[in-house]
Amino acid sequence: MNDLLDAAPHGPCPNCRQGDLITISMAVGGRDILFSTCHLCESKWWFREGELVPLASVLDLVPAR
Repeated sequence: MNDLLDAAPHGPCPNCRQGDLITISMAVGGRDILFSTCHLCESKWWFREGELVPLASVLDLVPAR
């Protein structure tokens, strides 16, 4: 998953330009996903296979119980 971290935004937040980004890699429904958020403005981004994806796409990967 280290290559996956390369797909995440780096440096200051692209939204507010002031906050630092926090990025977490995880597996959801058998797929590698990255979640990035700004600790200051709380903007959020999800990445799958190096592409920015909407939250709805990530939620679709979660198996129903």
